[in-house]
Amino acid sequence: MDKTVEMEMKLTIARRDLKKLLASELITATMIKGSLAKQELLTTYYDTASYKLTESGMAYRIRRNGKKYEATVKTEQASGGGLSARREFNMPLKKDSPAVSGFTELGLETDLEELLAGEELQKLFTVEVKREIRLLQVTPETVLEMAIDQGKINAGKQKEKIDEVELEIKAGTKADLLDFTAQIAAKIPIFIEPRSKFARGLHLLGNGEEHEIAKGRLKIDRGGMVQDELSKLMEYYGDRILKLQNRLLTDKNVLVQADKLLLPQFKHLQALLALIKPLLAEGEYDKIRKLLAEPTGTLDVLFRYKRLLMQWQLLHGTAGSTILQRPQLAEKLTEEIENILAEVAKQLEQGVYSHCIFKLLAWTEQSLWQNSYYVEVEQLAGCRVEDWYNMLKELDIKGEKIDEAQAKNILRVCEAIYYARRSLKIDRLSKTAWKDIKELYHRIQVLVYDVYSSKCLLNCIKGNNSRALYRDSGLLIGWRLQSMQSANTKALKAYGKVVEALKK
Repeated sequence: MDKTVEMEMKLTIARRDLKKLLASELITATMIKGSLAKQELLTTYYDTASYKLTESGMAYRIRRNGKKYEATVKTEQASGGGLSARREFNMPLKKDSPAVSGFTELGLETDLEELLAGEELQKLFTVEVKREIRLLQVTPETVLEMAIDQGKINAGKQKEKIDEVELEIKAGTKADLLDFTAQIAAKIPIFIEPRSKFARGLHLLGNGEEHEIAKGRLKIDRGGMVQDELSKLMEYYGDRILKLQNRLLTDKNVLVQADKLLLPQFKHLQALLALIKPLLAEGEYDKIRKLLAEPTGTLDVLFRYKRLLMQWQLLHGTAGSTILQRPQLAEKLTEEIENILAEVAKQLEQGVYSHCIFKLLAWTEQSLWQNSYYVEVEQLAGCRVEDWYNMLKELDIKGEKIDEAQAKNILRVCEAIYYARRSLKIDRLSKTAWKDIKELYHRIQVLVYDVYSSKCLLNCIKGNNSRALYRDSGLLIGWRLQSMQSANTKALKAYGKVVEALKK
């Protein structure tokens, strides 16, 4: 690894959980003897009045550690999945005063004197922290520095608390860092801190934006090698899930939308996993699919119950209050939704999502996909689309009904094509074919979720002795069954259209 590159994982961990972690064998067995150190650091960040360095993707700081001063320039970071990688250039100073010469000799490509063009550096804000450091030999090849920071950012009248844990690679590999983070997540709840101290300080000054989840999709090189490009995509969606986890934990109003926000991210990961299935060693696909199943399953149940409530409200509005006099079913469904949301909140608080994503990312780095460095993304995608098309043709559905098992098989294949296409923009799918697949996906979703999905409703009312509740549930199930013929006809038509197109 380039010695000028700082690669670290920035985490937030509750104090009680951190105490538990430090006492665990995970730390005590890996800590290098005599490496424990404590520091009191005062860091001052600088820029010009016009923010020339910030606009150029750089941060300049002077750090005081005891009686020593060190100037550092950090370049714009690449980050994802809680991990950041930045180039860092350090130079000792004799006093607490900015110096801009000497960094090009260290490898910085930008001449700061030329960039600043005579403008003076001025103080932006300061960061005070008490730092506790341990060196951890996590594998024979990899040493991590674990730094526990407590302190505050002072930006004029604005202040913000710092309470975070950094894991930085001193020697070794990114794969070992991710794997060790996954091991921590298996023991205690952990969450990413996606913002650097510099970004947080800028935000306090009103010159930085609140950290948001990037919109749009990651563009990849479809002519690139499979493992390189698809690993980027897995990291991208994993990063989105970890950031959404933070958002849902802090905003209960957003938690209500957990299925809407998180399910598509997990489905993208599942589609990418299905895409690379032929390249994986025996058992690996099932292992990772199972890893994603716990959070995805809960979110899927939430989605189903919300659809039931929406349909009941629609039916209630259609039938009127004369027939459906009591709101018991709506209340029961709302109560069940709240219970599931509580379960989602519990999973979030326990770090289930963190464990899942860090385990996935560690696997992505460590696993050797067969022939992945001989196959381009577009080649694999084309082959897999053909495989999925053949799966649809082999179902060979005849008659006037798609049964539940067939519908679920079609849904599984369509979901893989749909989310893989959205991630990769696969050229092998023409606009017409893509339109037909989307139509089939939509129609089969209705069939699976709205016709063959009444088990949730039966589980919801199980053990209840209210006749009105059973009556209203029967009405809702009947209303759903009544729509079976229409839903089946539309799904069969969409399926037939896709299959006919595939035969040409």
